Amino acid sequence: MHAKHSDLSREEEREGFLAPLALAIKSLGLRGKRVLVGVSGGADSVGLMRGLRALAEAGELELVAAHLDHGIRRRAGPRDAAWTAALCRHFDIPIVVEKADVPAYASEHRMNIEEAARTVRYEFFERAARVERCSHVAVAHTADDQVETVLHHLFRGTGLAGLRGMQAVRPLAEGLTLVRPLLRIRRGQIVEWLREVGQRFCTDATNLDESRTRNRIRHSVLPTLERELGPPVRDAILRVAEQAGELQSAIEELAAGLLTQCIQDETTDVVRLNAEALSRQPRHLVREVFVELWKRKNWPRQAIGFDDWDKLWRLVKQGGSATLPGAIKVTRRGTLIVIRGPAS
Repeated sequence: MHAKHSDLSREEEREGFLAPLALAIKSLGLRGKRVLVGVSGGADSVGLMRGLRALAEAGELELVAAHLDHGIRRRAGPRDAAWTAALCRHFDIPIVVEKADVPAYASEHRMNIEEAARTVRYEFFERAARVERCSHVAVAHTADDQVETVLHHLFRGTGLAGLRGMQAVRPLAEGLTLVRPLLRIRRGQIVEWLREVGQRFCTDATNLDESRTRNRIRHSVLPTLERELGPPVRDAILRVAEQAGELQSAIEELAAGLLTQCIQDETTDVVRLNAEALSRQPRHLVREVFVELWKRKNWPRQAIGFDDWDKLWRLVKQGGSATLPGAIKVTRRGTLIVIRGPAS
């Protein structure tokens, strides 16, 4: 469904969810920055763009929009792209629009559609941000998306890192930061604000397709949990995510320090660690040391699961060797753990 937009008065712009959004902008360090905002045309992203525009007018930041037609919805995709571009023109917001063939990408890289769409989308955001000289990319994930993400991770079998859900801020690429300003704001708040200011939006029919796990969580699992356990179930999940995030951040800090202490020598492709120092540490911390190493070396982690990281802990304790996804080879040799990267 498409709809027309309306002009807003200064008074209207100050209402709704702008106050919590302004707090998020401040906490995320976006004041004075040039920000690329992903806009699909849906309620969440249109709300984010309109809210950021109001703040941009007050001199808080510079704004550029980005829209990607994934090539999944053959008719609706181009229509939404044209509608979003027209909306941006109306509000004098520069916009970058691209079209991709996500189904072909998914087939070529042996990914499911959702994973391929995410990969292609963030690659587009990075390119667009570079061209537009933006330091940050803002996406419209809400508190409700956070609840759905935590449940999705839980059902797939996650560790502590998965329970924290999405992070409000994380590196996207060198010199480029991804931010989620709506992560503490509910979807209902955004829709209500859009109604109040007369701003309509597009509706993506694929969001109703319950063959997709996330949509089943949104439309079936969460409503069932709320009926059985009460509406506060969403708040409870968000509290778990926040506490898990705090704990995981502390563990990551410990792991980073321990990794630095354990590195015996390092080249581009080979790292040698002190196995004896690692073997005295708790199991979870050892796994996190390896995760931190993979991050530092920018080695592929997408296909590595809990069992793989745990295999490395057993290797530290018991010896042996293992090959992880990405053709990364790990061997214990005496007092050393030798890790050979993909290029070795």
